[in-house]
Amino acid sequence: MSKQEHLKSIIKTFQYTPDVKQKGITKPTVKKRQSFPVKSTNSLPNLNPSLAPGLTLLFVGYNPGVESSIQQHHYAHHSNLFWKLFNASNVLEHVCNAREIEIEEDSFLSKLVHEGANHVHDWDIAKYGIGFTDLVLRCTKRAEELSAQEKLENVPRLLKEFHNEGQGSKFIVLIGKGIWETIVKYIATELQIKVKLTKENFVWGKVATGEDKLYNKILDRLYEQVEGTVYVFPSSSGLVASMKYQEKQQLWDNLAKDIYYIQE
Repeated sequence: MSKQEHLKSIIKTFQYTPDVKQKGITKPTVKKRQSFPVKSTNSLPNLNPSLAPGLTLLFVGYNPGVESSIQQHHYAHHSNLFWKLFNASNVLEHVCNAREIEIEEDSFLSKLVHEGANHVHDWDIAKYGIGFTDLVLRCTKRAEELSAQEKLENVPRLLKEFHNEGQGSKFIVLIGKGIWETIVKYIATELQIKVKLTKENFVWGKVATGEDKLYNKILDRLYEQVEGTVYVFPSSSGLVASMKYQEKQQLWDNLAKDIYYIQE
């Protein structure tokens, strides 16, 4: 064997020849962020009301859900339509105009009005005349977990918040028919009468008297304690789909118009 052939044979021994065809480079598996469901809400904190004297608008929810309790902000769950409806109806702008607040002179407020508010702003907008509270402050996964007794026991506290020592909100919006049903039941018990919400006496939006005399007594008693106008809107929860979005939006738009008219 020549020296040249001998050298080639040595080089060949170092040549890498894979037995199996190489596959493309495999990226490390990215683990998805796991969401651990809350087994019990007993350890979760209450969500306190965001109130101030002389509010123009007060929103009342049923009770805080898990996400709102954890984040300590109202209507915090991503599927909740509250803030979408809030922004689409320009409620914040109308409230500020009614209070003669110069929006463009406040950079933070101007950004909220033009770009939209969300749950992290709930405490901030109290100074502009918009507050938040709930029928029950205790957190549950679903409103159905609240007993009828617990709901009724919270009505006196809620009515005090409506009145707020004579400086209550001009507009009070109940986000959920069940809240109004509980208030009606509480007042009916006080008056020792029986009243149920029916298609004849109940309408969405502004609460008003009608032909049902017993129902009218409920409203008379309520407005002895509350100076503001009460509205009843469907729940904004993503779990509730009893009304189309466009119909909900119309109710919010009507509220915005009513707020607008107090400027005149």
